Amino acid sequence: MLLQDIIEGKVASSQRPEVVHRLLFTVYGQRIKLFFVVCCLFSVFCLLFSAIYSYAQQPATQQKSPASLEEERLTILKADIKKEIERLEKIKKEIEEAQKALDIKIQEGLLKVAKMYEAMPSEEAARKLEKLDEDAAVIILNSLKPKTAGKILAQMDNDKAASLSKKILIKGKVLQEKTSQ
Repeated sequence: MLLQDIIEGKVASSQRPEVVHRLLFTVYGQRIKLFFVVCCLFSVFCLLFSAIYSYAQQPATQQKSPASLEEERLTILKADIKKEIERLEKIKKEIEEAQKALDIKIQEGLLKVAKMYEAMPSEEAARKLEKLDEDAAVIILNSLKPKTAGKILAQMDNDKAASLSKKILIKGKVLQEKTSQ
């Protein structure tokens, strides 16, 4: 919704950096939720493993006794754990789907923002990018065609252009390392 407001011009140009910040915060918030679900799944698997291990360590006479209270407790515990695993896996799938949809919307919005900056004169685009925080400016510059990004960087303050260029290189290096692994 924030990105659509920017695209439709409902957000004043002075408020766009704050809106971009909120949008980026939303993305990272979704990733934190996914991490939490993964941690919960890991905890459930640890509980299941512990229950199975303690059951396996019981003397053979207790394992063969069908009326054993411990055996019944473990059976109930296994069923509860299975239900919890199914519930958490369902939540994980929902979060992954929501994350994919959010990533698609962000990518679409980023392309639209890039087109807006490409349509601007390079001097005006440079002035606007200089006002954004560096992370947002790097994201936008990476979305632009190299020729357009070069023209914009050429219009910026030398120190700001150097700092942004360095961040673009670092980001490119990190992505290259991820793909090579």
